[in-house]
Amino acid sequence: MGMYDEVCSKIRTFNRFYTVQMGLLNASYLGTAYSVTETRILFEIKTHSGCVQSEIARALRIDKSYLSRIIRRFTEKGLVEKRKCDSDKRAEAITLTKLGNWETAHLIALTNSRITSQLSGLDQSECEALSAALDTVISILGKGVC
Repeated sequence: MGMYDEVCSKIRTFNRFYTVQMGLLNASYLGTAYSVTETRILFEIKTHSGCVQSEIARALRIDKSYLSRIIRRFTEKGLVEKRKCDSDKRAEAITLTKLGNWETAHLIALTNSRITSQLSGLDQSECEALSAALDTVISILGKGVC
C-alpha cells in the first residue's frame, strides 16, 4: 500500500465516521425539512448575500441545473428572492428573505448544538488538539480552494 493509498483509506474512514456522527446520511438534516445540500446552499447565500447562482455552484461544486431547481423551490417557499444585479443586468442576485434568514439561523443553531453536544465530554487540551488537527486538514487539503 503506497503513501496515498494509506491516506485515502484514513480519509474514507473519517468520512464514514463523520457522516454517520452528524446524521448526514438521513434524508433530512437534523430532523428538518432540508437536505444537507439545501442547508449548505442556504448557509452560502447567508454568508455571501447578493451572490449569483453561478458563484454558489462554483463554491459548492454542484451542478448548476440541480442548484437552479433548489433555488426555485426556495423562492416558492419564500426563503430567497432574486433581483437583477447592478453590475450585470443578465445576472440575478440571490438574498435570503426574513423567513430565509430565520430558517438559516435555526439550521445553524441546530448544527452548533449537535456539534457542541459531541464535544461536551472533551477537556480543554482535547478541544485544542481537535481544533489544531482540523486546521491542519483544512490547510493541507484546502490549497488553492477559495
